[in-house]
Amino acid sequence: MNWYKKIIAQRYQDVMDNPNDYSDPDDPQHFDSNRYFSIGQNGENEEESYCWIWNGIEMRTRKGGTHAMNFSDLFSWRKENPNIYRGWADPYQKLISVIIPRISGQVEPALGTSSLPTKLRVILRDYWPDYDIKVF
Repeated sequence: MNWYKKIIAQRYQDVMDNPNDYSDPDDPQHFDSNRYFSIGQNGENEEESYCWIWNGIEMRTRKGGTHAMNFSDLFSWRKENPNIYRGWADPYQKLISVIIPRISGQVEPALGTSSLPTKLRVILRDYWPDYDIKVF
């Protein structure tokens, strides 16, 4: 079964408080996927969440939808662009998810707020000043 078919919609805190419930020993990406999908895409007020994308120059946001639907000119599932960061802003949980782009063969980046470009951190704080940023 594909990992995305096993995602359980939950709040971020539920996932973090019960990692064994949201992990799969046969699939190391399962827990990370659950963490990511628990912010803005968890079923609770999903249409009130903001899907966002930043290409290093401009920030775009849309309420609801998906990255592919909202930003088809910037987003592609086939090819990861090293300059495009994306995620969700969840008003219910006051959390922002951020996907750090990774290129095939690249060393895993350090996953933390400090690994984001300063300009992006400032933009996210301007858009959602009271939200906590979670990096994936």
